Amino acid sequence: MKIRILIFLLSIIAVTAQTTFDFSGYLYDVPTFYLKPASAEFLGMKSGEDVYPMNLTRLRLRPTLNFSENSRITMQYEADVLYSKFPLFLSEGTGMTNRQAVDLHQRFYNENNLTAQYFIDVLYYKHIFDFGEVVFGRQVISWGVGRIWQPTDLFNPLNPANFSKLEKDGADALSAKFFIGDFTDLEMVCNFRENIKDYNYGARFRTNFSEYDVSVMGGYFDKKVIVGADFTGNFFNAGLRGEGTYSYNPKVTDSNYVRFILGLDYQFTSELYALLEYQFNGRGTACKECYDIISLMRGEIQNVGLNYITIQSNYKIHPLVTINAGTTMNINDQSGYFNAGITYSILESLNLSLGGMYFLGSGKDEFWYYPSAVYLSGQWFY
Repeated sequence: MKIRILIFLLSIIAVTAQTTFDFSGYLYDVPTFYLKPASAEFLGMKSGEDVYPMNLTRLRLRPTLNFSENSRITMQYEADVLYSKFPLFLSEGTGMTNRQAVDLHQRFYNENNLTAQYFIDVLYYKHIFDFGEVVFGRQVISWGVGRIWQPTDLFNPLNPANFSKLEKDGADALSAKFFIGDFTDLEMVCNFRENIKDYNYGARFRTNFSEYDVSVMGGYFDKKVIVGADFTGNFFNAGLRGEGTYSYNPKVTDSNYVRFILGLDYQFTSELYALLEYQFNGRGTACKECYDIISLMRGEIQNVGLNYITIQSNYKIHPLVTINAGTTMNINDQSGYFNAGITYSILESLNLSLGGMYFLGSGKDEFWYYPSAVYLSGQWFY
């Protein structure tokens, strides 16, 4: 009902206001075969099969109403159909996130391993002034500079092990960005949650110093005071970036932690690109029996250990064909995964990909919980 009301209001605006209308989107389908993991019983997989099929189909609609060059309403609506032999905690669409105040998600079918749902992931009004811009509604707020992990991104960052999720979830917020100079701005955000009294707020100041983009941020998130910073620039011919945060809980001081990343990337040739990134996750632990697996499954955190490293690479073997490969490891428990894939751009608006992820780990290691998978995906843009 809430979704119908929102769509009706947008249609009224489109009729009564002097607007222009833009429309885009895509259709995405990813058939996948998961191999039975050692943690099958923990994940609720009762069947004795060794291979479990899954198919996810996503229809993404992205209409935009432009009232002028400086004012617009943007929406991103999605309908999903998921077939799976067992519940996957890395699959799409788990309902509201802890950065949302209004439930715009509706699951209208959920029987016999088949789930169908629709939701509004983005819906905001944006106005650009001479001094800056103001955005109100469900929006994507991306802070940080990391390629794989972003400690300063406190608004639903993506889990790098989830190959089927393409966009970050929107956050219900009021944000304002003030343009101070050509390379300097101040962004302020108030994030609303289901309990209106339990809101988050923060600010990020960004500028350029000696050919490096740098920023500092701070705020109150999840009942914790968090401060942080990031930078990105060149180190000889390579790209160098880093970011980190310190989280302080005034009521539970032994839960305070530091999290940071440091990364390098390099374009060896016009065809070959590679990156190396290290993460220290002070919120995690080196005790694998102490891992917060429940928060991981809920999408509230991306990792449960302390130290991580990843190497990723892309190679263009043809103007229309790109291959990628890499590995990510939890340094403490020695678990991790290998990923590889190939993408073929058949048309300007049509991509096909074949890939896989192979997870390694022994009992209760972090990546022991993940099933290895082989997938074929197709994405058509319109």
